[in-house]
Amino acid sequence: MVPTTPLYEITPPDAAREFAGGVRVRVIRAGWFRPDAGGFFGVVPQPLWSRMVAADDRGRILCRLNLLLVEAGGKRILVETGTGVRTTDKDRDIKGIEGGDPAEALRAVGQDPERIDFVIVSHLHYDHAGGMVDASGTPLFPRARYVVQRDEVEAARGDELRLAGIMETEQIEQVRAAGQLAEVHGDVEVVAGVSVLRTGGHTRGSQAVLLGTRPAAHGEDPADRAVFFGDLIPTRWQLPVRWTSAYDDYPIDAVETRNRILHDAVAGGWWCYFTHDPGPIPIQLEISDRGGIRPRSGT
Repeated sequence: MVPTTPLYEITPPDAAREFAGGVRVRVIRAGWFRPDAGGFFGVVPQPLWSRMVAADDRGRILCRLNLLLVEAGGKRILVETGTGVRTTDKDRDIKGIEGGDPAEALRAVGQDPERIDFVIVSHLHYDHAGGMVDASGTPLFPRARYVVQRDEVEAARGDELRLAGIMETEQIEQVRAAGQLAEVHGDVEVVAGVSVLRTGGHTRGSQAVLLGTRPAAHGEDPADRAVFFGDLIPTRWQLPVRWTSAYDDYPIDAVETRNRILHDAVAGGWWCYFTHDPGPIPIQLEISDRGGIRPRSGT
């Protein structure tokens, strides 16, 4: 399974999306990885998920490491950090990682990591938080505040057996030691038009990102908004709300939250960004004839 597009890409300037309040968003493709298909789709039978994506001879599917570069309120925000550079060669082979260093990806597409003001990390799994620091433990974004839910940090520092070794505990402590950690609790506006929404479900403190100012307060078109789901909904393949992953720590919560956010997205005409989708993003959603949620035709 060989990618047919470049390792690093960014949405061209003239194709950037702009949402209510002057929030400008570009997608950075920061590399590839290949998660195990069985884990990625959990209890969903292979005959169903294989209609949408094929697994390689090691049972893995090809996924993107999608980051967002957001400009709002005179600030530059990076959403997610990819796998980073601290994974071993063995892990990179097992997980099929290519690229993954967010600073290298930014520089490769003409962007300066030192100009990032905020880094929003959806949760602390390796493929989202692995690029918070470099090989020496120094934060990759020297002037940025790293925005993470307090619940997520507490989970990483706790002693739950299920979480042992799978969260980027050392990296988050290195960010804290550098004075760059911004722990938030619940739904918080980071800058005008960019808010984090605590979702839970996938992990205890998972968060999504809502882009665009609220229409009721600013008189904007509600369709001029977007959402980045994190691993609550990692690709368009998981739009069926009951399709939870084996990696979801709280699957019942995940189903309920996904159902609510997806219906908000349909009702509001929001544009949707997916963290691991290899296809074109963002897309809009619609209700199917059978009552499910699917990509809107033409997006």
